[in-house]
Amino acid sequence: MSNYLTKRIINILLIIFLSIQVLIYFVNQKPLTKNFSQKTITVENFSSIVLSKSGITKIGSEKLNKVDDNNIFLKGKSYLENNDYKIYGKNILINLSKEISESNEPVEVINKMGLLKAQSFKNLDYDGKIIFEGNVEFVIYK
Repeated sequence: MSNYLTKRIINILLIIFLSIQVLIYFVNQKPLTKNFSQKTITVENFSSIVLSKSGITKIGSEKLNKVDDNNIFLKGKSYLENNDYKIYGKNILINLSKEISESNEPVEVINKMGLLKAQSFKNLDYDGKIIFEGNVEFVIYK
C-alpha cells in the first residue's frame, strides 16, 4: 500500500510539473501579428568620414540619430566638409543613398571664394549643386 501511494504521489507531482511547463510555454509565446519597432541608434559628439560617389566628406555633430538604413540626422550644431566646401549648420538630414543633405536651419558655407550665409540649404552632392533658400549673404575674400 505504501509503495502504491508513493508512486501515485510521484505521478501527481510529475503531472503538475509538466502542466506548469506547458503553461509557461504558452504564456511566453509572442503573437506573430505584433509589430516590433526598431530601436534608434544615437551617438553624441559624433565625427566621421563618409565615402560617396562624389568623394570623401567629413561629417560631425553634437548628436547623430540613425533614422533608417539610408538616412541619418545630425542634431544640433553640425558640419559637412570636403575639399570644395565646409558647411556649418544645425539639424542636418543626410540621405546616404541619394547623396542629399539638407537643413531648414541657418547655415554658413565656406569655400575658396568666400563665406556664404543662408537660412536653409539642400546639397545635391552627386550633382555638385548646393541650393540655398531664404536670405542669402555672400562675402568674397580679398
